[in-house]
Amino acid sequence: METTAEVLDPTINCAIVKLSTRAFPGVLLQGDTLHSLYSRVQKTLATLNPDEQPEAYDELEFVVDSLKGYLDLYESVLTRHGHSLPYF
Repeated sequence: METTAEVLDPTINCAIVKLSTRAFPGVLLQGDTLHSLYSRVQKTLATLNPDEQPEAYDELEFVVDSLKGYLDLYESVLTRHGHSLPYF
């Protein structure tokens, strides 16, 4: 089955897209925006002491790990398709 995408709202840096294979629309972040979010959250995590704030640290670490997974996938797909990254 072929997957198609319908752009419901092409807002700059954050489009709302409905994939034919999914029940609900998703949010499409631009790669440089994803990279920026990841970098900022990672820096914030580094300021926390896991011994002093274990719950906050664990929650933020989960967010960092999730964003890193999305970023790794983004970079892998761009490389595989011969595209350069929009950041260094």
